[in-house]
Amino acid sequence: MNLGVQYYRPPFPDSKYWEADFARISESGLNTVQLWIKWAWVEPKPGEFRYDDYDRLVELAAKNNLGVILSTIAEIHPYWIHREVPGSEMIDHMGQKVVSSNRGECHFGLTPGGCFDHPGVWERMANFISTTAKRYKDADHVRGWDAWNELRWNVQSDALVCYCDHTLAAYRKWLSDKFGGLDDLNNAWKRRYGCWEEVWPGKLPSRPYTEMMAFQHFLTWRADRHAKMRYDIIKPIVGRKPVTVHAGSPSPLTPGWQWDHAINRGNDWAFADALDGVGCSSFPKWEGIDDADFGMRVECVKSAAQGKLVWLSEVQGGRSAHGFNIYPAVDAPPQQRWIWNGLACGADTIIFWCWRDEVFGSESAGFGLIGLDGLADERLAAMRETGRLLEENKDLFSTYQPSKAEVGVFFSPQAYYLDWAQEHNAVRIMNGLRGYARSLVRNSIPYVFVEEEHLGALDGLKILFMPRAIVTDPKTEEALANFVRNGGTLVCESECGAFNSQGFYRYPEDRFTAKLAGIAEVGRRFPPADGIATEIAGSHLKLGAAQWITPWQKRKGKVLAPHDDGALIVEAPVGKGRLLLCGAYLGDAYLQNWTADFETFIAAVVRNAGWKPQMEVVSPKPDKGSFVYIKSGESAGCKVVFAFFPEGCDEAKLRFAGKWFPSGKARDLIGGRSVKVSNVKGGQECRLSPSKWKLSVLVSE
Repeated sequence: MNLGVQYYRPPFPDSKYWEADFARISESGLNTVQLWIKWAWVEPKPGEFRYDDYDRLVELAAKNNLGVILSTIAEIHPYWIHREVPGSEMIDHMGQKVVSSNRGECHFGLTPGGCFDHPGVWERMANFISTTAKRYKDADHVRGWDAWNELRWNVQSDALVCYCDHTLAAYRKWLSDKFGGLDDLNNAWKRRYGCWEEVWPGKLPSRPYTEMMAFQHFLTWRADRHAKMRYDIIKPIVGRKPVTVHAGSPSPLTPGWQWDHAINRGNDWAFADALDGVGCSSFPKWEGIDDADFGMRVECVKSAAQGKLVWLSEVQGGRSAHGFNIYPAVDAPPQQRWIWNGLACGADTIIFWCWRDEVFGSESAGFGLIGLDGLADERLAAMRETGRLLEENKDLFSTYQPSKAEVGVFFSPQAYYLDWAQEHNAVRIMNGLRGYARSLVRNSIPYVFVEEEHLGALDGLKILFMPRAIVTDPKTEEALANFVRNGGTLVCESECGAFNSQGFYRYPEDRFTAKLAGIAEVGRRFPPADGIATEIAGSHLKLGAAQWITPWQKRKGKVLAPHDDGALIVEAPVGKGRLLLCGAYLGDAYLQNWTADFETFIAAVVRNAGWKPQMEVVSPKPDKGSFVYIKSGESAGCKVVFAFFPEGCDEAKLRFAGKWFPSGKARDLIGGRSVKVSNVKGGQECRLSPSKWKLSVLVSE
């Protein structure tokens, strides 16, 4: 387990602190330091590499029994890049050269720099990456490599990029490979292009859907390929040591914004296909990420990793800073919960950003684990305790595997591309997904995100939620139809599959849901002001509806929520399974306005699909502001349960199916105490009070 802290973003911290800092890090319960190796800093003149500071830091880590993770920051370019590689500037969507500038928080180096589709730029980037890997490949205490930090290829571009000749050539080749040639592209896009030079990317939203969606998909693929190119340089040099990349947020939480297309920094699932694992950054206190959202972020990464390494590559160390503002301080209990939440999801590396408060630019006076927000001593004391627990239980965690989920949430990049192509962001799509995921976390229901090109994850699932899945293609539709016919439950929201991946609208009767169910939606209507009334599992519920409703015909199926123009929720049997067709957007309505009824609805739907909880929180039940949630896994046949308590909650009643704890006792690793487990009909129960940091970790005694 790498439990570490980011230390060096050159030239800070100043070298006068290094000796004392590394000694203190080693004493704090941490066992790893991360160092940023920046291309601009290391190669200030072409061909002249200077690693003297890194050499000393790597030696200091060895002296203090600390592991090292090296981050190759090849995206911060030297000032000579455009002089040595003429014509390498990025070109924006208006045809203008992008003027690079000093990176706002990194002190030295240009961004966005040159376009890595330019062979001259890539040749020099690759040389830096290779030279760095060769220099430290024999250092045994270098534990891993983060090949690309937050996937930042277009920061400070000030416009949409890149439209240079090299990227356009790559885009057109990608289209040709994807569709099989210009004639096939014309058939798919319903165009009459005469040559490839006429095929351009979309320029701005609604100009038009087809080309705009295609260019976004290309940019995702391009980032995926670039990460693999970095990996292919480093991995043969460093051998068994893991090489990963990480984004600022997991792919399902990257909806794009003004100068970022949706998911343009790559797809975590594709990264994991090609690399040794994948990670993400999380700054919960800064970004207002609560327990449910943090749990969702980690589940995103775990799902994408597909059994490979899960890294929490940057986790908030101390109070954040952004300009002349003040943000909430980071106290020890939630910070420790972030660690144990990561462990519950199978993370093997957790790195805090950063050790000292930053001293440059807009991030000055922030983020330090030992920073000046008044809580450094508290944080370090807690970190020492966690470090001790991890060391004492290293055999347990070295073989730990999270429990397998039987519930899925569908993630469709194509839906994000379409929404961005209309609205300059895909926030609506993202929030629909977030609503369902939050509800599952708050219900302590294990789940997995299912990405549209990785549908092997459907195997073993009993139910799949499809929030705002407005785009589907025939291959996806066939896999989903087979999932239902073979016994699965598919929960679809309004206009599921209403567009294809070329951005063409389908009439309701032409959608795969209509063909499967034998009924179709009747068209968009204004949502009812008082919500949607439904009854399920004996409960009368009121659900919110966002944006619009699209009632379903009443000709077939069991109506769960009637409407004057049809049914707003209808259950339709298909083969051995069933469709639950919702003519509304329920997930983001719940996200906007919390209701216990939606959480009750989700729990009932999951149970009706045949899911049986292996463990559950009997009490207390979630309320708007707090909830107890549990995660589980197994290590060498031993059950492990992670229980997270909110403030003000001093006891929870947990129920387990079967004999989870054969001896009738469990050991709480955090509190070092024995917990009595009682046998009841159908399983076991215990009353559990939280240990320090408002959490407990139970293992069989």
